[in-house]
Amino acid sequence: MPNDDGRPMANIAIRPLPAPLPAPDASSRLTRVVIADEPHSYPCRRCLRDADPGERMLLLSYDPFTGDSPYRQPGPIYLHADDCEPDPGVEVPEQLTRRLLSVRAFDSDHLMLEAVVIPGVELAATAETLLGDPAADYLHVHNAAAGCFAARIDRA
Repeated sequence: MPNDDGRPMANIAIRPLPAPLPAPDASSRLTRVVIADEPHSYPCRRCLRDADPGERMLLLSYDPFTGDSPYRQPGPIYLHADDCEPDPGVEVPEQLTRRLLSVRAFDSDHLMLEAVVIPGVELAATAETLLGDPAADYLHVHNAAAGCFAARIDRA
């Protein structure tokens, strides 16, 4: 897909769950089993698709950082209760394009360089711009309203 100025977009790699996922334990107070009751309200962070009404979801705490940082912040995420995987070949999942997002650029020391809030339809172009800074190592994407971690973006 080209930019507004006609240049081709840089390849980006959207990675769900970049850090190891703790083993969900439905009997723990840190994990809740919920049933999706409306469309586009329960975003699975493993497959990057929203749950359909009636699907069982797990709500649990997750820390997306792969290294030590003062910016570490475990937060709530939803996962399908059953195993799932992202759709291959999808550059930007629809789940991300329909939400207001906070996109945060981090360097190799896991320190934040920049943060912007954007409509999800601007995610690919924003990722290209932020990763165009040679100091930026990766991006974290969060839902701007609830603050939940959504995905990590790396250069492809």
